[in-house]
Amino acid sequence: MKTVQVSPSDNWLYALIESLKDSQEAADYLTVVLEDDPKTDQILRHTLKDIITAKRQANDLSEEAIREYNKIEELFEHNGGEEIYTFLRLLKTLGFCLKVECDAEGTA
Repeated sequence: MKTVQVSPSDNWLYALIESLKDSQEAADYLTVVLEDDPKTDQILRHTLKDIITAKRQANDLSEEAIREYNKIEELFEHNGGEEIYTFLRLLKTLGFCLKVECDAEGTA
């Protein structure tokens, strides 16, 4: 058997993607990201990408989800996702927070 060297950062990313295949884990991860300023280092964008990657690897990604993700990616590409961050700031100023939960079918 051939031994393959993997950097610690690759191990961490692999473990993250594996955990995000579970819808509840993905929902909890996204909720935590939304608690702070998700614009920092584009963490929201990276988080969504990680969740999409996990769902794709688990063969749990519908065509509709891909289309909607592509629309969100366009927002990030064109103006850094400012509409999304404005919405999140509005919620915060109104005294609300955003919590992500699995829907009745158990998908995030």
